[in-house]
Amino acid sequence: MSGATGLEEVVNALKALYQGISQAEREQANVWLGQFQRTPGAWTTADAILGDENLGVEAKLFAAQTLRNKIISDLAELGEKGALELRDSLVRHLLRARAGMRPLVTQLCLGLADVAVQVGAWADPFSDMAAAFQEDAAAVGCLLEFLTVLPEEAVNERLEVPADFFRQRTELLLTRRAGDVITLLVQCLQQTDAHTRVLMCFTSWLRSGEITLAMIQDTPLVELVFAALQAEDSTVFETAVDAVCGIIQETHIDRDDSPEAVQAKDAAVERVLLPQLGALATQMRSDAQLAAGDEERARGYCHVFTEAGEAWVERIVGSITTFEGLVGALVDCMRLTTLDVITMMFDFWARLADVTLDCTSSCDGARRTLV
Repeated sequence: MSGATGLEEVVNALKALYQGISQAEREQANVWLGQFQRTPGAWTTADAILGDENLGVEAKLFAAQTLRNKIISDLAELGEKGALELRDSLVRHLLRARAGMRPLVTQLCLGLADVAVQVGAWADPFSDMAAAFQEDAAAVGCLLEFLTVLPEEAVNERLEVPADFFRQRTELLLTRRAGDVITLLVQCLQQTDAHTRVLMCFTSWLRSGEITLAMIQDTPLVELVFAALQAEDSTVFETAVDAVCGIIQETHIDRDDSPEAVQAKDAAVERVLLPQLGALATQMRSDAQLAAGDEERARGYCHVFTEAGEAWVERIVGSITTFEGLVGALVDCMRLTTLDVITMMFDFWARLADVTLDCTSSCDGARRTLV
């Protein structure tokens, strides 16, 4: 299947798939398109569709999905030079699509991320993508989308790469670039319309485990995340819940933490996080959506406070007055009518009881009385 003929056939098959009169016609088109995606000619045909300004979003989205699937399964067909040429073509397509539908942008970014993970000859994906997209305010969203999906694709089990190469590549793509990503996200906060995408990207990198507390505690990203918990949009709210929980997890004290590290984490908890959680508790008590019975919102609030309670249970017992507000918020969560909350919080209350009993049996009399 070659060039223009292949493009025309694909477009006709897509018309049959989406506009076909009979079920048989649509099924036949679907089978044909699936077979097409597995052919070597799909590389050039899909690329041509993406470059054709006369074709609509449906055709371009199919082409982007085709390329992404072939990048995952058949990238070796192109060789190193061909893979880099494909990267350059995807960047051009992404620049043209920057103001278009987000699903197309996402598919193109997924393809680029999968190339970045697999192709060692792409020496510095972060710098190359930043140079291509950061200077154009309309294109910053594309850069943020690429950076959002990159950590997720780095652990995509469909990408079959040797273990040693994978370790080296994730070191280059993620570990060495985490600080640069934080700097970029802070810069992007200057664009108000980019805040939601900054939140999504930040949360993705938190999940990757590459972001440390020291990187973020003095940045406006922490404030952004907590502010996003005020959003009525459920997707934004749930993403913010994940981000706050990720930040809290970074304050957990590990056995191999140095005294300096423990002191820094304690300071971040008391100086940065407790005031934010206090404000969040006030917000929870007056949340109209929660009062109206929004169960997802109830689970979100309880997830945040339970995460804090479980991460800081020893701190709570050791400094009761400091954490009184957090314990009060946890008690308020128990009063919610959502049944899932009871299960979610059981481990915290059991752990708190255990640590409290240990403390009362081992600490001095004055401390025992306070506990």
